[in-house]
Amino acid sequence: MGHNGEQRQWQRGAVMANDNPTHKLKVGDLAKIAGVSPSTVSKVINGRPGISDETRRQVEQVLREHGYSRPLVSTKLSPTIELVVEYIAHNGTMELIKYASHWAQQAGLAITVTQTNHGDATEDCFRGIIDRNPQGVIMQQMGGLTTQAKSLLKSRSIPVVIIDPIDTVDSDVMSVSIDNWTAGYQAGKHLLSLGHRRIAVIRGPANLQTSIARYSGFTVALQQAGVDLPESYIEQGDYFPAETSYEAACRLLELPDRPTAIFCCNDLSAVSTYRAAREHKIPLPKQLSVMGFDDIFPADQLMPSLTSVHQPFSEIAQRAVQMIIDNRNDNPGDMHVILPTSVVIRESTVPPQSSAR
Repeated sequence: MGHNGEQRQWQRGAVMANDNPTHKLKVGDLAKIAGVSPSTVSKVINGRPGISDETRRQVEQVLREHGYSRPLVSTKLSPTIELVVEYIAHNGTMELIKYASHWAQQAGLAITVTQTNHGDATEDCFRGIIDRNPQGVIMQQMGGLTTQAKSLLKSRSIPVVIIDPIDTVDSDVMSVSIDNWTAGYQAGKHLLSLGHRRIAVIRGPANLQTSIARYSGFTVALQQAGVDLPESYIEQGDYFPAETSYEAACRLLELPDRPTAIFCCNDLSAVSTYRAAREHKIPLPKQLSVMGFDDIFPADQLMPSLTSVHQPFSEIAQRAVQMIIDNRNDNPGDMHVILPTSVVIRESTVPPQSSAR
Protein backbone atom coordinates (compact mmCIF):
# COMPACT_ATOMS: atom_id res chain seq x y z
CA MET A 1 0.00 0.00 0.00
CA GLY A 2 1.41 3.43 -0.94
CA HIS A 3 1.90 6.30 1.46
CA ASN A 4 -1.34 8.05 0.37
CA GLY A 5 -3.32 4.85 0.78
CA GLU A 6 -1.88 4.25 4.25
CA GLN A 7 -2.64 7.83 5.24
CA ARG A 8 -6.21 7.59 4.02
CA GLN A 9 -6.74 4.29 5.84
CA TRP A 10 -5.37 5.84 9.05
CA GLN A 11 -7.61 8.88 8.60
CA ARG A 12 -10.68 6.68 8.07
CA GLY A 13 -9.88 4.65 11.17
CA ALA A 14 -9.22 7.73 13.27
CA VAL A 15 -12.48 9.41 12.30
CA MET A 16 -14.53 6.23 12.71
CA ALA A 17 -13.05 5.71 16.17
CA ASN A 18 -14.42 9.09 17.16
CA ASP A 19 -17.78 8.47 15.50
CA ASN A 20 -20.86 7.55 17.48
CA PRO A 21 -24.60 7.46 16.73
CA THR A 22 -25.25 10.73 18.53
CA HIS A 23 -22.46 12.68 16.84
CA LYS A 24 -23.07 13.82 13.25
CA LEU A 25 -19.91 13.88 11.18
CA LYS A 26 -18.90 17.30 9.93
CA VAL A 27 -17.94 18.11 6.37
CA GLY A 28 -14.28 18.16 7.35
CA ASP A 29 -14.55 14.66 8.83
CA LEU A 30 -16.27 13.34 5.73
CA ALA A 31 -13.61 14.93 3.56
CA LYS A 32 -10.84 13.15 5.48
CA ILE A 33 -12.59 9.80 5.06
CA ALA A 34 -13.12 10.35 1.32
CA GLY A 35 -9.59 11.65 0.83
CA VAL A 36 -10.79 14.89 -0.74
CA SER A 37 -11.07 18.52 0.26
CA PRO A 38 -13.98 19.88 2.33
CA SER A 39 -14.97 22.07 -0.63
CA THR A 40 -15.36 18.95 -2.78
CA VAL A 41 -17.67 17.35 -0.21
CA SER A 42 -19.64 20.60 -0.06
CA LYS A 43 -20.06 20.56 -3.85
CA VAL A 44 -21.47 17.02 -3.74
CA ILE A 45 -23.85 17.82 -0.89
CA ASN A 46 -25.12 20.95 -2.61
CA GLY A 47 -25.31 19.45 -6.10
CA ARG A 48 -22.78 21.81 -7.64
CA PRO A 49 -20.62 21.05 -10.68
CA GLY A 50 -16.85 21.19 -10.89
CA ILE A 51 -15.85 17.68 -9.83
CA SER A 52 -15.35 14.46 -11.76
CA ASP A 53 -17.95 11.69 -11.81
CA GLU A 54 -15.50 9.33 -10.11
CA THR A 55 -14.90 11.75 -7.25
CA ARG A 56 -18.62 12.40 -6.87
CA ARG A 57 -19.30 8.65 -6.59
CA GLN A 58 -16.50 8.32 -4.04
CA VAL A 59 -17.90 11.07 -1.84
CA GLU A 60 -21.52 9.85 -2.16
CA GLN A 61 -20.39 6.39 -1.07
CA VAL A 62 -18.84 7.87 2.08
CA LEU A 63 -22.03 9.85 2.74
CA ARG A 64 -24.10 6.69 2.50
CA GLU A 65 -21.75 4.66 4.69
CA HIS A 66 -21.98 7.22 7.46
CA GLY A 67 -25.73 7.76 7.35
CA TYR A 68 -25.55 11.26 5.95
CA SER A 69 -29.20 11.52 4.97
CA ARG A 70 -29.52 15.25 4.41
CA PRO A 71 -31.08 15.73 0.96
CA LEU A 72 -28.69 17.19 -1.57
CA VAL A 73 -29.71 20.77 -2.32
CA SER A 74 -30.60 21.42 -5.93
CA THR A 75 -29.49 24.51 -7.74
CA LYS A 76 -32.65 24.33 -9.84
CA LEU A 77 -35.66 22.04 -9.98
CA SER A 78 -36.35 21.15 -13.61
CA PRO A 79 -39.93 21.55 -14.93
CA THR A 80 -39.75 18.00 -16.29
CA ILE A 81 -40.70 14.44 -15.44
CA GLU A 82 -38.20 11.75 -16.38
CA LEU A 83 -39.62 8.63 -18.02
CA VAL A 84 -37.21 5.70 -17.67
CA VAL A 85 -37.67 2.72 -20.01
CA GLU A 86 -35.52 -0.32 -20.72
CA TYR A 87 -35.90 0.13 -24.47
CA ILE A 88 -38.07 2.11 -26.87
CA ALA A 89 -40.17 -0.13 -29.10
CA HIS A 90 -43.77 -0.82 -30.09
CA ASN A 91 -44.44 -2.76 -26.88
CA GLY A 92 -46.50 -0.13 -25.08
CA THR A 93 -43.54 2.18 -24.54
CA MET A 94 -44.53 4.46 -27.40
CA GLU A 95 -48.06 4.75 -26.01
CA LEU A 96 -46.75 5.57 -22.58
CA ILE A 97 -44.42 8.26 -23.96
CA LYS A 98 -47.27 9.78 -25.98
CA TYR A 99 -49.73 9.99 -23.12
CA ALA A 100 -47.19 10.93 -20.46
CA SER A 101 -46.14 13.85 -22.67
CA HIS A 102 -49.76 14.91 -23.07
CA TRP A 103 -50.60 14.85 -19.36
CA ALA A 104 -47.32 16.46 -18.36
CA GLN A 105 -48.02 19.32 -20.79
CA GLN A 106 -51.44 19.81 -19.20
CA ALA A 107 -49.60 20.46 -15.94
CA GLY A 108 -47.09 22.84 -17.50
CA LEU A 109 -44.32 20.23 -17.50
CA ALA A 110 -42.38 18.27 -20.11
CA ILE A 111 -41.32 14.62 -20.41
CA THR A 112 -37.71 13.59 -20.90
CA VAL A 113 -36.94 9.96 -21.74
CA THR A 114 -34.02 7.85 -20.52
CA GLN A 115 -33.41 4.44 -22.10
CA THR A 116 -31.42 2.04 -19.93
CA ASN A 117 -30.80 -0.56 -22.68
CA HIS A 118 -32.09 -3.55 -20.68
CA GLY A 119 -30.54 -2.26 -17.48
CA ASP A 120 -27.02 -1.64 -18.82
CA ALA A 121 -25.29 1.40 -17.29
CA THR A 122 -28.34 1.98 -15.09
CA GLU A 123 -26.32 3.69 -12.38
CA ASP A 124 -24.93 6.18 -14.89
CA CYS A 125 -28.46 6.77 -16.18
CA PHE A 126 -29.67 7.66 -12.71
CA ARG A 127 -26.71 9.92 -12.08
CA GLY A 128 -27.72 11.84 -15.18
CA ILE A 129 -31.28 12.02 -13.88
CA ILE A 130 -30.33 13.51 -10.53
CA ASP A 131 -28.10 16.03 -12.31
CA ARG A 132 -31.18 17.13 -14.28
CA ASN A 133 -33.19 17.15 -11.02
CA PRO A 134 -36.68 16.51 -12.43
CA GLN A 135 -40.01 16.87 -10.63
CA GLY A 136 -40.22 13.08 -10.52
CA VAL A 137 -39.36 9.82 -12.23
CA ILE A 138 -41.71 7.36 -13.94
CA MET A 139 -40.16 3.92 -14.49
CA GLN A 140 -41.75 1.51 -16.93
CA GLN A 141 -41.88 -2.20 -16.09
CA MET A 142 -38.62 -2.44 -14.20
CA GLY A 143 -37.67 -4.34 -11.09
CA GLY A 144 -37.37 -2.86 -7.66
CA LEU A 145 -34.98 0.07 -7.57
CA THR A 146 -31.44 -0.98 -6.83
CA THR A 147 -30.05 0.29 -3.56
CA GLN A 148 -27.72 2.57 -5.46
CA ALA A 149 -30.40 4.02 -7.75
CA LYS A 150 -32.82 4.52 -4.87
CA SER A 151 -30.13 6.25 -2.82
CA LEU A 152 -29.35 8.58 -5.71
CA LEU A 153 -33.01 9.56 -6.14
CA LYS A 154 -33.60 9.95 -2.41
CA SER A 155 -30.56 12.22 -2.18
CA ARG A 156 -32.58 14.79 -4.13
CA SER A 157 -35.98 13.78 -2.68
CA ILE A 158 -37.16 12.86 -6.20
CA PRO A 159 -40.51 11.01 -6.12
CA VAL A 160 -40.72 7.76 -8.11
CA VAL A 161 -43.66 5.99 -9.76
CA ILE A 162 -43.14 2.50 -11.19
CA ILE A 163 -45.47 1.33 -13.98
CA ASP A 164 -46.38 -2.36 -13.64
CA PRO A 165 -43.52 -3.27 -11.28
CA ILE A 166 -42.09 -6.73 -11.83
CA ASP A 167 -41.82 -7.39 -8.11
CA THR A 168 -42.84 -5.90 -4.77
CA VAL A 169 -42.03 -2.20 -4.50
CA ASP A 170 -40.70 -0.45 -1.42
CA SER A 171 -43.20 1.33 0.79
CA ASP A 172 -41.89 4.77 -0.20
CA VAL A 173 -42.12 4.12 -3.95
CA MET A 174 -45.42 4.71 -5.78
CA SER A 175 -46.83 2.43 -8.48
CA VAL A 176 -49.52 2.27 -11.17
CA SER A 177 -50.53 -1.17 -12.46
CA ILE A 178 -53.28 -2.87 -14.39
CA ASP A 179 -55.19 -5.89 -13.12
CA ASN A 180 -53.13 -8.37 -15.15
CA TRP A 181 -54.69 -11.47 -13.58
CA THR A 182 -58.23 -10.45 -14.46
CA ALA A 183 -57.06 -9.39 -17.92
CA GLY A 184 -55.66 -12.87 -18.59
CA TYR A 185 -58.86 -14.38 -17.23
CA GLN A 186 -60.92 -12.19 -19.59
CA ALA A 187 -58.81 -13.34 -22.54
CA GLY A 188 -59.39 -16.98 -21.73
CA LYS A 189 -63.13 -16.43 -21.25
CA HIS A 190 -63.41 -14.69 -24.61
CA LEU A 191 -61.82 -17.54 -26.55
CA LEU A 192 -63.87 -20.10 -24.64
CA SER A 193 -67.09 -18.18 -25.37
CA LEU A 194 -66.41 -18.62 -29.09
CA GLY A 195 -66.29 -22.37 -28.68
CA HIS A 196 -62.53 -22.94 -28.73
CA ARG A 197 -61.21 -25.86 -26.72
CA ARG A 198 -57.76 -26.30 -28.24
CA ILE A 199 -56.31 -23.04 -26.92
CA ALA A 200 -52.58 -22.38 -26.70
CA VAL A 201 -50.71 -19.55 -25.03
CA ILE A 202 -47.46 -17.70 -25.76
CA ARG A 203 -46.31 -16.35 -22.42
CA GLY A 204 -44.38 -13.20 -21.71
CA PRO A 205 -41.01 -13.05 -19.89
CA ALA A 206 -40.86 -15.62 -17.09
CA ASN A 207 -39.40 -13.13 -14.60
CA LEU A 208 -42.11 -10.48 -14.92
CA GLN A 209 -45.06 -10.37 -12.54
CA THR A 210 -47.21 -8.96 -15.35
CA SER A 211 -46.55 -12.03 -17.48
CA ILE A 212 -47.05 -14.46 -14.59
CA ALA A 213 -50.36 -12.82 -13.62
CA ARG A 214 -51.72 -12.82 -17.18
CA TYR A 215 -50.86 -16.47 -17.63
CA SER A 216 -52.33 -17.40 -14.24
CA GLY A 217 -55.65 -15.70 -14.95
CA PHE A 218 -55.81 -17.33 -18.38
CA THR A 219 -55.23 -20.84 -16.99
CA VAL A 220 -57.90 -20.41 -14.31
CA ALA A 221 -60.46 -19.50 -17.00
CA LEU A 222 -59.66 -22.74 -18.85
CA GLN A 223 -59.71 -24.80 -15.65
CA GLN A 224 -63.14 -23.47 -14.71
CA ALA A 225 -64.42 -24.51 -18.14
CA GLY A 226 -62.91 -27.97 -17.82
CA VAL A 227 -60.58 -27.35 -20.76
CA ASP A 228 -57.14 -28.96 -20.70
CA LEU A 229 -54.00 -26.95 -21.32
CA PRO A 230 -51.37 -29.51 -22.32
CA GLU A 231 -47.69 -28.67 -21.92
CA SER A 232 -47.29 -28.68 -25.70
CA TYR A 233 -49.74 -25.75 -25.87
CA ILE A 234 -47.69 -23.60 -23.47
CA GLU A 235 -44.85 -21.68 -25.11
CA GLN A 236 -42.40 -19.20 -23.62
CA GLY A 237 -42.29 -15.97 -25.60
CA ASP A 238 -41.06 -12.48 -24.85
CA TYR A 239 -42.43 -8.97 -24.90
CA PHE A 240 -39.48 -7.94 -27.07
CA PRO A 241 -37.76 -8.91 -29.35
CA ALA A 242 -40.42 -10.51 -31.52
CA GLU A 243 -38.25 -13.37 -32.81
CA THR A 244 -38.69 -15.42 -29.63
CA SER A 245 -42.47 -15.36 -29.95
CA TYR A 246 -42.28 -16.09 -33.69
CA GLU A 247 -40.32 -19.27 -33.00
CA ALA A 248 -42.82 -20.19 -30.27
CA ALA A 249 -45.73 -19.72 -32.69
CA CYS A 250 -44.01 -21.89 -35.30
CA ARG A 251 -43.69 -24.74 -32.80
CA LEU A 252 -47.38 -24.51 -31.94
CA LEU A 253 -48.45 -24.48 -35.58
CA GLU A 254 -46.32 -27.53 -36.38
CA LEU A 255 -48.02 -29.70 -33.75
CA PRO A 256 -49.98 -32.68 -35.16
CA ASP A 257 -53.04 -31.51 -33.23
CA ARG A 258 -52.41 -27.79 -33.54
CA PRO A 259 -54.49 -25.28 -31.56
CA THR A 260 -57.48 -23.48 -33.03
CA ALA A 261 -56.71 -20.36 -30.97
CA ILE A 262 -53.59 -18.75 -29.50
CA PHE A 263 -53.54 -16.17 -26.72
CA CYS A 264 -50.43 -13.99 -26.92
CA CYS A 265 -49.39 -12.06 -23.82
CA ASN A 266 -48.60 -8.95 -25.83
CA ASP A 267 -49.46 -7.59 -29.27
CA LEU A 268 -45.93 -7.98 -30.66
CA SER A 269 -46.21 -11.71 -30.00
CA ALA A 270 -49.53 -11.71 -31.84
CA VAL A 271 -47.92 -9.99 -34.84
CA SER A 272 -45.23 -12.69 -34.78
CA THR A 273 -47.98 -15.33 -34.73
CA TYR A 274 -49.55 -13.74 -37.83
CA ARG A 275 -46.19 -14.07 -39.57
CA ALA A 276 -45.82 -17.71 -38.54
CA ALA A 277 -49.37 -18.53 -39.69
CA ARG A 278 -48.76 -16.89 -43.07
CA GLU A 279 -45.54 -18.85 -43.58
CA HIS A 280 -47.32 -22.08 -42.60
CA LYS A 281 -50.17 -21.25 -45.01
CA ILE A 282 -52.77 -21.23 -42.23
CA PRO A 283 -55.53 -18.70 -42.99
CA LEU A 284 -56.56 -16.28 -40.24
CA PRO A 285 -59.04 -16.34 -38.62
CA LYS A 286 -60.68 -19.22 -40.50
CA GLN A 287 -58.29 -21.88 -39.22
CA LEU A 288 -56.66 -20.00 -36.34
CA SER A 289 -57.90 -17.31 -33.98
CA VAL A 290 -55.25 -15.03 -32.49
CA MET A 291 -55.65 -12.76 -29.48
CA GLY A 292 -53.16 -10.18 -28.23
CA PHE A 293 -52.61 -7.99 -25.21
CA ASP A 294 -52.01 -4.20 -25.01
CA ASP A 295 -54.23 -2.97 -27.88
CA ILE A 296 -51.52 -0.82 -29.43
CA PHE A 297 -50.68 0.11 -33.00
CA PRO A 298 -51.03 -1.66 -35.39
CA ALA A 299 -53.67 -3.90 -33.76
CA ASP A 300 -56.60 -2.27 -35.53
CA GLN A 301 -54.71 -2.02 -38.85
CA LEU A 302 -53.73 -5.68 -39.21
CA MET A 303 -55.54 -8.03 -41.57
CA PRO A 304 -57.50 -9.42 -39.86
CA SER A 305 -57.68 -6.69 -37.22
CA LEU A 306 -56.45 -8.00 -33.87
CA THR A 307 -58.63 -8.79 -30.88
CA SER A 308 -56.67 -7.59 -27.87
CA VAL A 309 -56.85 -6.79 -24.16
CA HIS A 310 -56.85 -3.01 -23.92
CA GLN A 311 -54.38 -1.37 -21.56
CA PRO A 312 -55.58 2.12 -20.50
CA PHE A 313 -52.25 3.80 -21.29
CA SER A 314 -53.72 7.28 -21.13
CA GLU A 315 -55.09 6.77 -17.62
CA ILE A 316 -51.90 5.01 -16.52
CA ALA A 317 -49.83 8.00 -17.63
CA GLN A 318 -52.29 10.50 -16.17
CA ARG A 319 -52.25 8.80 -12.77
CA ALA A 320 -48.45 8.57 -12.72
CA VAL A 321 -47.98 12.24 -13.61
CA GLN A 322 -50.58 13.34 -11.06
CA MET A 323 -49.01 11.22 -8.31
CA ILE A 324 -45.71 13.02 -8.83
CA ILE A 325 -47.38 16.44 -8.82
CA ASP A 326 -49.35 15.61 -5.66
CA ASN A 327 -46.20 14.35 -3.97
CA ARG A 328 -44.37 17.57 -4.81
CA ASN A 329 -47.29 19.56 -3.40
CA ASP A 330 -47.20 17.55 -0.14
CA ASN A 331 -50.63 16.20 -0.96
CA PRO A 332 -50.01 12.49 -1.57
CA GLY A 333 -52.94 10.21 -2.30
CA ASP A 334 -52.94 6.47 -2.93
CA MET A 335 -49.41 5.09 -3.16
CA HIS A 336 -50.44 2.13 -5.32
CA VAL A 337 -53.12 2.23 -8.02
CA ILE A 338 -54.49 -0.78 -9.97
CA LEU A 339 -56.57 -0.04 -13.09
CA PRO A 340 -59.02 -2.33 -14.91
CA THR A 341 -58.68 -3.58 -18.50
CA SER A 342 -61.17 -4.56 -21.20
CA VAL A 343 -61.27 -6.86 -24.23
CA VAL A 344 -61.53 -5.16 -27.63
CA ILE A 345 -63.08 -7.68 -30.01
CA ARG A 346 -62.02 -7.46 -33.66
CA GLU A 347 -61.73 -9.78 -36.65
CA SER A 348 -58.94 -12.12 -35.49
CA THR A 349 -61.09 -14.23 -33.16
CA VAL A 350 -64.02 -16.26 -34.50
CA PRO A 351 -65.62 -19.62 -33.61
CA PRO A 352 -63.51 -22.60 -34.70
CA GLN A 353 -64.48 -24.55 -37.79
CA SER A 354 -66.85 -27.37 -36.87
CA SER A 355 -64.25 -29.94 -37.96
CA ALA A 356 -61.68 -28.40 -35.59
CA ARG A 357 -63.79 -28.26 -32.43
